[in-house]
Amino acid sequence: MTVESGIVMNFINSRKFSCAICGIGCLIAIISFFFLPNIIPTHFVGGVADGFGNKIQIFLFPALQMLLTFLSGKEKIKYYMTHSKRFLTDNQFQWMIGGVLIIVMMAEVWVIYSSFA
Repeated sequence: MTVESGIVMNFINSRKFSCAICGIGCLIAIISFFFLPNIIPTHFVGGVADGFGNKIQIFLFPALQMLLTFLSGKEKIKYYMTHSKRFLTDNQFQWMIGGVLIIVMMAEVWVIYSSFA
C-alpha cells in the first residue's frame, strides 16, 4: 500500500468523507437553484415524473444529508448501528453512511436533471 492510497483510505474511513459529500450536495443545490425552473419534479413512477413541487424543495436533499451526517456522529446511534444484528467495524460504518449520502446526492442530481428533460 502506497502512502497516497493510505491517505485516501484514511480520508474515506473518517467522518471527513461524510462531511465532504454533504458539502458537495449543498453546493449542487445552491448552484442549481438559480437555474432550476419554478416547478421541479418530486416523485417518479417508472422514470416518469408524476409529482411536482417548488424549486426550493431542492434543499431537502442537503438537509437530509446534514441530518444523516449529524446523527451518524452521535455515539448512541453509532453504537446501536455497529452492535445490532451484524457487528460493523468503524470503517464499515463510515462506508455505509458514505454510501447512503451518495445515494441521496444521486437522487438530487436526478431531480435536477429531470427538471430540464
